[in-house]
Amino acid sequence: MADENERPGTAMSVDQEGDDEAPPPPAPHEAGRGPSERRARVTLPPPEEDHGPTFYRIGIDYTYEPEDTEFIVQCGRIKKLENLEGGVNLKNLTLIASCIEKIENLDSNVNLEHLELYQNLLKKVDNISHLTKLTNLDLSFNKIRSCESLGSCQFENLERLYLSSNKISDIEGVFHFKKLTLLEFGSNRIRAIPLELGQLVNLQQLWLGKNRITSFSIPPLPALRHLSLQNNRLEVWEPSFFQNVSGLTHLYLGHNNLPDLPDEFSLLTELKEVDLAKNVITLVRPFPKLKNLEELWMNDNQITDLTEVQNLASYPALRTIYLERNPMHGLGDEASEARYKDAILQAVPHLFQLDAVRLGSKIKIISDGTETRVKGIRKR
Repeated sequence: MADENERPGTAMSVDQEGDDEAPPPPAPHEAGRGPSERRARVTLPPPEEDHGPTFYRIGIDYTYEPEDTEFIVQCGRIKKLENLEGGVNLKNLTLIASCIEKIENLDSNVNLEHLELYQNLLKKVDNISHLTKLTNLDLSFNKIRSCESLGSCQFENLERLYLSSNKISDIEGVFHFKKLTLLEFGSNRIRAIPLELGQLVNLQQLWLGKNRITSFSIPPLPALRHLSLQNNRLEVWEPSFFQNVSGLTHLYLGHNNLPDLPDEFSLLTELKEVDLAKNVITLVRPFPKLKNLEELWMNDNQITDLTEVQNLASYPALRTIYLERNPMHGLGDEASEARYKDAILQAVPHLFQLDAVRLGSKIKIISDGTETRVKGIRKR
C-alpha cells in the first residue's frame, strides 16, 4: 500500500515499472511521410555563363535604308563601325555615347559632311582622310592623345572641329583648314597657343577653357569673336593680346589668377560679354570706349571698396552684372547687402539683372480656376 504522502501518480508509475517493461520509442517516420520529406524539391538550372555586356550592331540591330542621308543613334551600345557599305548617300553619321574604339569601315561613305562620334572610346584620329566633304567633325569626349594625323586630311570645307575633353597636349595638324570658323580644344592638356593658329584667318570661335595655358601669347586673329580661356593658369596680362584679338565680342577669362585690368583692355571696343570671375581683381576700372558691353561678370574677386561700383556708370549698355562674393558685398549681412544693391543701382539704374536676380520682373499667373477644385489628401 502506498504511503499517504506519496502522490498517486508516482506510486502508479513505480508499480508499472515493476510489472511491465517500458514501451519502445516511437518508430521513425516512413520515407516520404515526414514534414521535410513532403516538401517539393526544386531543381535550379545551371547558371548561365556571363559573356559581359551586350553590344548592338549597325545593320543588324540598328538598320538604315540605302537612300537615307542621316544615321543617328544615341546611347546605342555600339562597339564597332561596320556594315555601312550601303550608306553611300549618308551625309550625317552621328553615334553619340556608345563604345566605339576605332574609326574604320567608312570607305564607302565619301559623301559624309557631318561626322559626330562624341563620347566614345576612341584613342586615335585615323581612317578619315578620304572624307573630303566634311564640314563638321566632332570627336569630343574620347581618349585621343594627339591630333597630328589631321595634318594629312585635306578637308577644304571643314568649318567646325570639336576635340574637347580628350587627352591632347598640343594643338597641331589643324592649321591648313582655311575655312575653319570654330575650334574647340577645351578640357585637354594644352599648355600654349601655337603661333601657327594665325593661319586660320576665318576663325570666329576658339574654345580653350580648362587647360594648362600660362600665357596670353596669341597670334593675330582678326575674325575672332568668341574666345574662352577659363580655368587655365593665367596670371599676367600681355598688351599684345588686346591688339591681336581686338574684334572680340565675347571673352571668358574666369577662374584664373589675373590682376586688375590694364589700360589696353579699352582696345576691345566690340565687347558685349566678359567673364572675369574668380580672379584677384581689386578694382572696377572704367572704360568708356566699351559702349557695347552688356554683361560683366566679376564675382568672387577681391574688390573691397564699395565706391568702386560707381565706375559701372561708364558702360552705357550694361544690363547684367555679377559682383557677388566680393568683400564689399557683405554676404550674410542684410544691411551690407542692401548698401551693395543700392550702390550698384545708383550707378546703373537701367540694370536688368544683378547677380542671379532679375530686377523689376513680374510673374503673371494665368489660370482658369480649375486648380481650386483639386482635392487634397485627407487623413481618415
